[in-house]
Amino acid sequence: MPPIHPVKSSLRVLAAASALSVLFAGSAYAVDGNAVAARLKAAYAEQGGTMEYSNVETHDSTVILQDTKVSTAGIKDAFKVGDITLSDVTDVSGGGFKIGAMTMPDINFSPEGEPDSKISVEGIKMEGISLPAEGATEPLAKILQYEKAEVRHVTVNAKGKDVFVADGLTATVSPLTETSPVAFTSNVASFKADLSDVQDPKTKNTLKALGYETIAGKIDAAGTWNVSDGRLNIEKMDFIADNAGTLGIKLDISGYTLDFIKGMQEATKDMKGKPDDAQGMAMLGLMQQLSFTGASIRFDDASVTYKALDYVAEQQHAKRSDLIGQAKMVLPMAAAQLGNAEFAQSLAAAVNAYLDDPKNIEVKAAPAKPVPFAIIAAGGMADPKSLIKTLGVTVNANQ
Repeated sequence: MPPIHPVKSSLRVLAAASALSVLFAGSAYAVDGNAVAARLKAAYAEQGGTMEYSNVETHDSTVILQDTKVSTAGIKDAFKVGDITLSDVTDVSGGGFKIGAMTMPDINFSPEGEPDSKISVEGIKMEGISLPAEGATEPLAKILQYEKAEVRHVTVNAKGKDVFVADGLTATVSPLTETSPVAFTSNVASFKADLSDVQDPKTKNTLKALGYETIAGKIDAAGTWNVSDGRLNIEKMDFIADNAGTLGIKLDISGYTLDFIKGMQEATKDMKGKPDDAQGMAMLGLMQQLSFTGASIRFDDASVTYKALDYVAEQQHAKRSDLIGQAKMVLPMAAAQLGNAEFAQSLAAAVNAYLDDPKNIEVKAAPAKPVPFAIIAAGGMADPKSLIKTLGVTVNANQ
C-alpha cells in the first residue's frame, strides 16, 4: 500500500478537527431558550408591562419567541408583535443571561377608538440586554438593562395622511453600576410634522401665515444618573425646529432612586380606573421624595421671533417696532407685580435685549442648595412669588 502523502494527511486531520469543533461549539453555546424567555418576561413585568408568546424555538445561541403579544403600563390592551428574535445569547456567571441583540417585526396598529389612524414602527432593535438570574435581589436586578436601542422609522397616519414621521431614533445607556454615574443619550435624527390639518381655525391661519404648516427638525438629549443617591442630571434636551429655533431644557434633581422608580411603577398599575384627582394625589405623594437642584429653559432663535411679531403687528395694523415699544413699556409694570425688584429689573433688561436682537433668552433656576419638592409645592400654594428667591431664578438674553 502506498504511503499517504503528508499534505493529504494534514488536510484530512484539519477537516476532521474542524467538523468536531463545529459540532462541539454548537453544543457548548446552546442556551435554554425557555429559561431565557421566562427571564425576559419577568424583567419586562418589573417595568409594568406584560409579555405573552405561544412557543419558544431555540437554535444554539438564538432564541425565538413566537406569536408574541405585549402591553405597556398605562395601555389597556396588548398588541401583537409577532416573532421576537434574541441572538448571541450567552449564560452569565452566577446565573442570568446576556443577549447580544433583540429584533422584532415592524409594528402596524390603530390606537383604540381611532380606526382611521395608524401607527407604523419599523426597524426595532435592542443591543446588549442583561437579564439577571432568577431570584436575584440586588437593586439593579429590577431594571431591564440594555446598552443601545434603536428604531429606524416611525409614521403616524391620520385618515390616509402622514401627520408625523421620524427617522433614526436611538438611545444608549452605559453599564449600570452603583459606584459611578450612568451616562445616557437619546436622539431623533430627523422628524417632520404636518400641521396643515389643525382643527382650530385661528391656529391654522397663524401657522399658515408664519410658514409653519410643516415643521421639520431633530431632537438631541443626554445626561447622567447616579444609582446610589438618585441624582438625575438631564444635561441636554434640545428640540430643534428648522427655520424656527431651538428649545433647550436642562433639569437636575435628586431622589430619583430605584425605590422611587419602583413606586412609580406600582402607582401606574394602581391608577387604572381611578379618577384623575386620585391619580394626581398619588403622583404628588411620590414627587415629595425628590429634591430640586437646578433647571433651565433656553430658546435660540432661528427667525421665528420676528416672524411672530410681524404677524401680530399685521393683525393690529401696526409695525413690528410699535409692538416692541409697547412691550418695553408694559413689561416693567407687569414684572413689578412679582414683588422682587431685582428680578423685575433683570427680567425687563433681558427681554428688551432679546426683542432688539433675537439671539437667545434663558430662564435659569439655581438654588444655593437642593430644595425638596415638598417645600416647592408648599411655597407655590402659599406664596408663588417666593419661589423666585427660593429657586434662585434668573433671566438672561443673548449670552
